Amino acid sequence: MKIQTENIFQVVELKASPSMVYNIFLNQEDHTKFTGMNAEIDPQVGGKFSACNGRTTGVVLELVKNKRIVVAWQHKKFPKHHYSVVDMEIEKTDQGCRIKFNHIGVPSDIDGWLTDNWMNTYWEPLQDYVLEAEHADAH
Repeated sequence: MKIQTENIFQVVELKASPSMVYNIFLNQEDHTKFTGMNAEIDPQVGGKFSACNGRTTGVVLELVKNKRIVVAWQHKKFPKHHYSVVDMEIEKTDQGCRIKFNHIGVPSDIDGWLTDNWMNTYWEPLQDYVLEAEHADAH
């Protein structure tokens, strides 16, 4: 069965260090806190993960400390046995960091709501989370 796919590319600017963002994504407690949904993460190449209360699952494909996270990623709404690839490049900026996010191989009938979902479930809460952490560190 051939599946029509799309890519989701987003660039996110955060007022946080690359190491902070890298660690938040790979630490299941931080990941759970910022999304408000349960996450289980084995933060090593070949390690499995589950996020968003089990709606997303996958395997860590590549890690470059504080710079890149690549995972094989599946959502419960994907066709059975279909994985996409999430590639996050994290780079230092004058204001904090920039994430170049590329979600490759998303089934075409899902990319619309999933594009919005990345913004609502990840980038906006992550921005709030890092600002809260920065504020807490300042006091």
